[in-house]
Amino acid sequence: MHHVGLDRQGRRVLDDVSLEIGAGRMTGLLGPNGAGKSTLLRLLLGLLRPDTGRVVLDGRDLSTCARREIARRIAYVPQGHMSLFPYIVRDVVALGRVSYSPFARHVGREDMAIVTEALERLSISHLAERPYTDLSGGERQAVLIARALAQGGRILVLDEPETGLDYGQQQRLYGLLRELATDGYAIMATTHDPLRAAVAFDHAVLLRHGRVMESGPAAQVLDAEGIARLYARDAGPDSAGITDVSIG
Repeated sequence: MHHVGLDRQGRRVLDDVSLEIGAGRMTGLLGPNGAGKSTLLRLLLGLLRPDTGRVVLDGRDLSTCARREIARRIAYVPQGHMSLFPYIVRDVVALGRVSYSPFARHVGREDMAIVTEALERLSISHLAERPYTDLSGGERQAVLIARALAQGGRILVLDEPETGLDYGQQQRLYGLLRELATDGYAIMATTHDPLRAAVAFDHAVLLRHGRVMESGPAAQVLDAEGIARLYARDAGPDSAGITDVSIG
């Protein structure tokens, strides 16, 4: 992402934002409510286009990529997702293969082999025939990550993945994300827990009033002073944006 700016309803939502999501690295995105985190994720996923600057995927402007192509490269894991219908877990994970099917709904034998591999990777094969609606919060989150892996992309974007999870489930979640990063996945996740982020993430981006307040090694930028500045009520848009944002 390079010098990205975006206006919504006459208001500057993001201003001169630049950041890079690197392979093998876990990046945390933190900021108070209204800082622009959700908008930034939508830009990274190609769901919005910036008014200024550009989002780049492996050297290519994201705006030139087809939706199917983006879906095969970047997978999104939403927060607190709960299906209204009791689809079995295997079918939920199989939705990650839709972008590979010319008929949208058809999932072939090769696709199902990839689904099985994703379930095994997350050690949830025993849930394959269970209704998704019957699972605990931690189990549902694991299923959504399995769906993202089945999608085939090496970039995972997660929106507050620890929402609704107890302490043990959070520990297991971040352990899994660390394993994926070690295997070369690029991980970016929003979070409202700066203390955990300082330990769990390699890199942190602090966003306030639509601008990058600070960016760097998570343990350094998320010290007591950094956290206080990020969430201080009287803090204003007092920091310059970072100068470069890329993916890959």
